[in-house]
Amino acid sequence: MARLMERAEEHNLLIIEDAAQALGATFDGKKAGSFGLTGCFSFYPAKMLGAAGDGGIAVTNDEEIAEKIRLLRDHGYQRSTGDILFYGYNSRLDNLQAAILDVKLKYLPQWIERRRELAGLYHQGLSDLQELKLPPSPQSDGRFFDVYQNYVIRARAKERDRLAAHLEESDIETLISWPKPMHHHKALGLGHFHLPKTEQISNEVLLLPMYPELSDEQVKYVIEAIHKFYGKIKHEG
Repeated sequence: MARLMERAEEHNLLIIEDAAQALGATFDGKKAGSFGLTGCFSFYPAKMLGAAGDGGIAVTNDEEIAEKIRLLRDHGYQRSTGDILFYGYNSRLDNLQAAILDVKLKYLPQWIERRRELAGLYHQGLSDLQELKLPPSPQSDGRFFDVYQNYVIRARAKERDRLAAHLEESDIETLISWPKPMHHHKALGLGHFHLPKTEQISNEVLLLPMYPELSDEQVKYVIEAIHKFYGKIKHEG
């Protein structure tokens, strides 16, 4: 974010943050979503603070932008005058979803703390495997406070899919969020881009189980299953 903000200032650009997976995270002591003109968060059920259906929120300290967003979410309709000022959307968060989120919000700090504990267990149990790239440990000193919406490891491209299959056979659910880089989807017409880092990461990422209700024993089971896989790989070699 520091580099992005510098570049934005240099070129007079606006920053809109997609902070959907970083609710509660900080960089240099500043909350995700508070750097740019606006920050956007998701309340999709799989997020840390999830509703029973889709939802989201935009945050800003600009009163004009805040009013424009309020109008956009409700067909461009200004209730105080009864006028429709412009074309908008039907994007109001209904009362039921708001009530659910209001209750869950009280538990968010302890959920974040638990996610960081689980991330610490993963890091401790997997850091001896040179074949994997792990996210930073929650105990590491630095400028980042990660809330671990996901625990994403990177495995060698030729081994990632085999590792996922091995974990599935062990009744461990994983997720490959980006099986194909975005610019490789033909319908988007972005095939003229060559993004080697994006393509590499797409072939390597694997999301391990991560949610507050996960037990220490379940995390250790995942760690043991991963060690068994690489023990088998070394034996094959």
